[in-house]
Amino acid sequence: MSKRKINKQQLSRIEKQQSSFRQKEIFDDDLLSEGLVIARYSKHAEVEDKSGALIRCNIRPNIDSIVAGDHVIWQPEGNHQGIIVSRHNRKSSLGRPDSNGNIKPVAANITQIIIVIAPVPEVSWNLLDSYLIMADYLQINPFIVLNKTDLPSDEMQKNLLKIYEPLGYPILFTNRDITEDKLLQKAFNNQVNVLVGQSGVGKSSIVAKILPDKAAEIATGDISKHVNLGRHITSRSIFYHLPNGGALIDSPGIREFSLWNISESDIAKGYREFLPYISQCKYRNCSHINTPGCAVINAVKNKIIHNQRYENYVKMLET
Repeated sequence: MSKRKINKQQLSRIEKQQSSFRQKEIFDDDLLSEGLVIARYSKHAEVEDKSGALIRCNIRPNIDSIVAGDHVIWQPEGNHQGIIVSRHNRKSSLGRPDSNGNIKPVAANITQIIIVIAPVPEVSWNLLDSYLIMADYLQINPFIVLNKTDLPSDEMQKNLLKIYEPLGYPILFTNRDITEDKLLQKAFNNQVNVLVGQSGVGKSSIVAKILPDKAAEIATGDISKHVNLGRHITSRSIFYHLPNGGALIDSPGIREFSLWNISESDIAKGYREFLPYISQCKYRNCSHINTPGCAVINAVKNKIIHNQRYENYVKMLET
C-alpha cells in the first residue's frame, strides 16, 4: 500500500493544533512552581514545595538527571502529584562512576563536606588529603571532624592542629560522651552538608547528634516514612532539613568517595600550600617529583611544606 501524502489543508490543520498546544503550554506556565528535590527513585522524585509539602513528581525525559538537593520547576498533575519540567543550574554536585566510568551525580548544591576521621579505625592521612583535594576541586567548603576523642588520640589532635589548621581547614573534636554538641551543630548550620569518611569512624553517631529523630532511619536505610514512595530506598540520596537551619544530604554513594577523573595538575593544586610555588617551578609541566628546579620540592626541603603532606601527594600520583 502506498503512503498517503499530507495535503496543504491537512498540514494547515496540524500546524494549528501544534500552535494551540504550544499556547496551552505557555498558559500552563502560570501553574509552574519552584521545588526542592528530597529524593529520587527511578522515574519519579519527591519534591518539596514552598509550603513544605511533598509532591511525587514524574520527570520529563529531556532532563538529564535529577538528584537530592536539586532545585527544580514543577507543575501540578492531580492531588499531590506533578511533573518536573526543568532543573536549575547546580552550584555544585558530588558523583561517583557508573559502570561505564562516567561520573554520575548523586547529590547537588552541597556547600560543605564534613570529613569524619577517628583513632579507630586507624586514620589514613592520605585519604583525608584526597577528601580535601576533592572539596577544593569542586569548590565546596571542607570541615574536618575528629570523632572518638574519648579514645587515645593526642597525636592525631596534634597533627591536625600543627599541619592542617594553619592551612585554613576548620577542625572540630568530638566524642559520644558529648551529648549536646553545640559546636558540632553550629558547624552544620546554614550549610547543605554531606558526611564522608571511612567505615567505622562514627558517621552514624554524628548524625544522631544533629538529627536525633532521623538517626535510626538513616542508619538502616528505611526512609519510607520520610518520603512517599512506599518502599525502602537504601541506595538513594535523601535530603534532610536540620532543626537549627541547614541540611544534610545522606547518600551511600558519597560516604566514601575518592579522586575520580582529576588530573595530576589539579591534585597538586589541591594541596593549598603548593600553590605559591607551582608557578615558580623551572618547567611548566613539572610533576613536583624528582624534577630539577622544582620550587615545591625546595619548599619541602626548607620545611615550608610539611613532609607528611608532600609524601601523601607522591603516593597519590603513584597509585
